[in-house]
Amino acid sequence: MAEIQNQVSNSSSSLKSISIETAAMQAIDYIKQRKEGTIKSLLTPWHKFNYVGLGGLEWHNIITIAGMSGSGKTAILNELETALCELNPQEDMEILSFNFEMLARNLISRKLSKAMTLSTKELHSGFEGQVLEEKDYEKAVKEAKRLANYKISYVDTPGNVEQIEKTILKKYHDMNRGKKEHTGLVVLLDHSLLVKKRKGGQERELLMEIMEMFNSLKKIIKVVFVIASQMNREIEQLERMDNPNMHFPKKRDIFGGDGLYMYSDIVMVTMNPEYMGIIQYGPNSWPVKDRIYWHFLKVREGEPVVAQMRNMLKYNRVEDFVERGTGINMNEITED
Repeated sequence: MAEIQNQVSNSSSSLKSISIETAAMQAIDYIKQRKEGTIKSLLTPWHKFNYVGLGGLEWHNIITIAGMSGSGKTAILNELETALCELNPQEDMEILSFNFEMLARNLISRKLSKAMTLSTKELHSGFEGQVLEEKDYEKAVKEAKRLANYKISYVDTPGNVEQIEKTILKKYHDMNRGKKEHTGLVVLLDHSLLVKKRKGGQERELLMEIMEMFNSLKKIIKVVFVIASQMNREIEQLERMDNPNMHFPKKRDIFGGDGLYMYSDIVMVTMNPEYMGIIQYGPNSWPVKDRIYWHFLKVREGEPVVAQMRNMLKYNRVEDFVERGTGINMNEITED
């Protein structure tokens, strides 16, 4: 017994525990603050997304958005970061966007495209013999100056998991230095597979490392993570595209799905069936013209659903789709 006691007293790696009494009081305090409105979820620009979440993005959560190329992942994250600032003016928060695929200036061009309802090609005078009109240039300058007031920072230099973690913690500590009430941090990562791997490491191991790091941080700082990830190529097989019963994405279609599923509070797959060449989508022959479908495969505080959205990717946005005044039109789906 003395030997065991010595081992316990000398241990420097024991984990902290809390009593059920403490946990119960924390739960009641959180319920009370939600009830009184002192704690709110962050509103997003999509009513259907807010409907699935607890009124939007909840602090200390991890959201995964998966999709194929052309399904709008980057547009969704880019629209989200701006809208969070516009729709939550009373919330003390900042946004840190890791985008290892595009330059930060190109992300801003996409925001200008959305605001001005011009394609980025039009905005960049990309058509032969067609130059952006002066009045549109002046609009772009005005909109860029407005965007410059938002508390959004970009990291477009690729790094590894450890560097990302240190960058997040430094940003969080810098913006909360000397504050009693902590400023929240929204972290966006687009996309996960562009994070630098360890030498000899595998992509699936990389995803697990990222999610483990996010899960650890969400418990110690006021943060919400939104991560974009890829789909496996099997979903594009002719056998599946020719069979309406196999159109809908499943957990196994998400690259590294096990790790993403384990740690995410919401897992959403964005599908653009028209882009894939599908004429009618799914067993109920849903229309594909100008439509995007958001499949919420995992909803920790709710049920899996699919939401029909309006495809406005030409102008770098996705909108809620409401047909003939039906309001929030959501159809339940069953998770494997």
